[in-house]
Amino acid sequence: MLLGRSGLCRFRKFQEVVFPKRSWIHLDNISMLAFVLFTFVVAVKTDLSMVRKSGKKAIAIAQISTVLPFLLVFFVATFVSTVRTDVHAVQYTLNFAARWALTSNIVICFLLAEFKLLTSKLGRLAMSASLIADFQCVIISSTFLFLNTCIYQSIFVGMTFFFSFIGFVAGIWLFARPIVIWIIRRTPEGSAMDEGFFLCILLMAIGSSFAAELLGQSVTLGPLLLGVVIPGGPPLGTAVVDRLERLVSAIFLPVFLIIAGLRSNVDDVLAGKLWMPIAYLILLSVVAKLFGVFVPCLYCRMSLRDTFVLSLILNSRGIIEINTFNNLEDFNKMSGELYTINILGIVIVGGTTAALLKVLYRPSRRLVHCRRRTVQACAGVGELRLLTCVHTEDNVPPLFTLVDAIFPTPTSPLCVYLLHLSPLVGRSNTIFGPYKKKRQSKSSFRALSTVPGAAVKSSSSCNAGAATLSDRIVNSFLPLERQHASGLLTIQPFVSVSPYATMHDDVCSLAADKMVDIILVPFHRRIDIDVPLHSVNPAMRAVNTNVLLYAPCSVAILVDRGLAGGPACALGAQHARRVAVFFLGGADDREALAVAGRMIEHPCIGLHVVRFVLPYEKAAGLWGKKDEDEMADEEAVEEFRMRCEGYETVEYREEKAGEGADVVGVMREMSEFCCLLVVGRGDGRESPFTAGLEMWSEYPELGVIGDILASPDFEGKASVLVVQQRSREVGGGVGRDLKKLGSGQRSQGGSMNVRVGKEGQLLR
Repeated sequence: MLLGRSGLCRFRKFQEVVFPKRSWIHLDNISMLAFVLFTFVVAVKTDLSMVRKSGKKAIAIAQISTVLPFLLVFFVATFVSTVRTDVHAVQYTLNFAARWALTSNIVICFLLAEFKLLTSKLGRLAMSASLIADFQCVIISSTFLFLNTCIYQSIFVGMTFFFSFIGFVAGIWLFARPIVIWIIRRTPEGSAMDEGFFLCILLMAIGSSFAAELLGQSVTLGPLLLGVVIPGGPPLGTAVVDRLERLVSAIFLPVFLIIAGLRSNVDDVLAGKLWMPIAYLILLSVVAKLFGVFVPCLYCRMSLRDTFVLSLILNSRGIIEINTFNNLEDFNKMSGELYTINILGIVIVGGTTAALLKVLYRPSRRLVHCRRRTVQACAGVGELRLLTCVHTEDNVPPLFTLVDAIFPTPTSPLCVYLLHLSPLVGRSNTIFGPYKKKRQSKSSFRALSTVPGAAVKSSSSCNAGAATLSDRIVNSFLPLERQHASGLLTIQPFVSVSPYATMHDDVCSLAADKMVDIILVPFHRRIDIDVPLHSVNPAMRAVNTNVLLYAPCSVAILVDRGLAGGPACALGAQHARRVAVFFLGGADDREALAVAGRMIEHPCIGLHVVRFVLPYEKAAGLWGKKDEDEMADEEAVEEFRMRCEGYETVEYREEKAGEGADVVGVMREMSEFCCLLVVGRGDGRESPFTAGLEMWSEYPELGVIGDILASPDFEGKASVLVVQQRSREVGGGVGRDLKKLGSGQRSQGGSMNVRVGKEGQLLR
């Protein structure tokens, strides 16, 4: 609008140089191409199965919040004298009421993605409700258009319109869809789509828009139907997102919005008489939609805050509404004054709802009041609930081995919630819920070895071509249940498909709903003994840091150095393997000691607990009254020693250390014959054992000691488990660098360059 006739284009020289009248036709063509490609991208990512899977609440919200504002605005508009006397206003009243009553699923999807709310409960409810409303609107509008053609033109024209539409849909289903499926099958799993194949699909989308225009249909109907009927997700969805979405969103769509601004003229609005009644009708539509959302939500006993936030989401406006009013003006069904009023209404309503949504709704707030749950509080009595997060099959062997080491007992059984995390690629709707096993032969579940790697291989071979990644991951953990008596260890698998930016919401929500005691997550990098450090997925680092920030329970990060890579370091081997626990003091170290305490019952594990104490000359200067934290340390250590009496596989000793070099030297010595090192994260606690080392931390999410143990310069052979006890407030007790990492910013701490000498000295 600032560039339009009511802005800079007031100056004739500016308009002739930047936006001459003769260039508008070219901008119109580019904007139409942009909207066609945008429609195809959105259609590929749309999953119509959400309509079938939607619950009664989403259906009620979709129907009431659409019908109520439509009827109210339409009947009120017919009694407004200013509207009744204007020919253009009378013609567009029905379209106006329908457009302002309907909520576009495309707009909702982009709004939720922008505010990172796709994985929130209200976000999923809004997506389902808007998709149902869109689906019903398409059916009703198509029926109305057919009847209108039959009544006001002729039955022959109406039937021609109907059969041309049916033939067009059949052509896309019988010819275009098989070609796309053939292209997808020709693309190997995990590989990018060939450039030639992708160009062929893109030309089919553009060609379908021309075919729809020739048949008298909307220019966007072809790309919409083609995108909906072809399979989404990888590889086509990935190719569309990677190669087309950024081009359309960053270059083409701004041209579309510029055209809308150039068409608008605020001077016509101020000089006319319709802006006041139309503004009242827009306000009435917004209020009616708010009320239409409140009725079913309050009936379902949703909180007032969540209900108001949901009504804000469903009142959002955007590019779909702009396109509707562009078409109405192109077909002379509304004047320039009415067009400008509606564009201003879209900007004001959309901007206001987005601003209020950002202020009022943060999904992490509900975790603040969750009960604090830790392994230490479980104390070996009652069920221990463990949430294990798996991204890929590479995470399965080390996590399988670690879960197997946390031994269940009759007094404290183990419940493992297995969560397979997948990134949202080529789809607009997220998935979060219990894992549902596909129909397959029983042999695929029975022919499982006790070795995790063999389990994966057996599952894939027994059900080749049918088993998904989730199937193989779940099948790999099933042997854990059969290794123990009935009821001692249970596996409950879940699946989550969401963007990396909000993946932690699903993890924390599941942990809160299931009252989990500790969350196990894999480190974003793998450190092999013979292979240099390489990145698995940098986005996993942001997921881990956000889980540390917002988890309602304790969190443990596993840095794998081949924990299940062979007989030399397999915890589940037939002879005892050694696990070392380093205790420096603090809540995180007490939690690490509690986690290690679950391993003393395992017949094949030897546990070594090393507590670091200050030498006499340094401790003498600190003698005095102990604080609560130190008293809690003494109590936790004493309780652990009493619990381990009589166990020959448990060793406890104290090591004197005056500085960080002494601590690292002992840890380096222990790592030579241990396969797993367990440490507390120790964030926010000042300790003489780590003084001066904080500034050299490369991975703040691991803490000072965990960062040193995970460094390739440490030259250790043992895997590392870093434990953080849940802080009293969600997001509290974490370092500033960790908060920056969780928000996607780079840590300001310098890159760690620490080398450990033969005698345990730190060389910077």
